[in-house]
Amino acid sequence: MARFDELSWEEAMRRGHAALLDSEQLYDEINQLEGRSNTDIEKHLRRSEVRAAQAQAWIGLARELGTQGDRYGHPGT
Repeated sequence: MARFDELSWEEAMRRGHAALLDSEQLYDEINQLEGRSNTDIEKHLRRSEVRAAQAQAWIGLARELGTQGDRYGHPGT
């Protein structure tokens, strides 16, 4: 991961997108295997929720970086 002072809008968006895709995949897997215990389903659901929360955080950080102009490679205004 890039250092905080080197983080770009593009990197934050890339990480947010990857976390969102992981969250969706984990959620979709819940119904794919039959015979799973309720405990297993809950664990899978929690992993999905954690990845979704991480996606929200990355997208929020990208939003902040975008308002600083980092999205376009120049200092913010």
